[in-house]
Amino acid sequence: MARSDYSDERRGGGNTWLFAPIILILFLGGALSVGAFAYGDPQLTMVESLAAGFGGLAALIVGLFAAAIGVVVGLFGALIGVVAAGGAVAMTLFIVASPVIAIILIFMMMRRSNSSSCPDPAAHE
Repeated sequence: MARSDYSDERRGGGNTWLFAPIILILFLGGALSVGAFAYGDPQLTMVESLAAGFGGLAALIVGLFAAAIGVVVGLFGALIGVVAAGGAVAMTLFIVASPVIAIILIFMMMRRSNSSSCPDPAAHE
């Protein structure tokens, strides 16, 4: 029989990731239900406290999803704001710098050459 040096890894453990959130939801919902039953100002019945506990847990989960969506939308809005601010800065620099550059170029074009000796004086006649 041929032997291989490769270890035969056992793949599994997917059920853990399936049941962990379910167990966590049941535990947290039960804990909130016990808290609602024990500390409710008007004394709640068992069914009312279960509804309040699991309803509160559902509200927490929905709130976490809404917060995650809000963060993504906020980051997208900040990116748009940065792009708009960058465009505004570039446009401001263009508007302020264009006349200055034009004036500098006009002065450079109008100044006379310092060399009075021309290589071909006949060209000026």
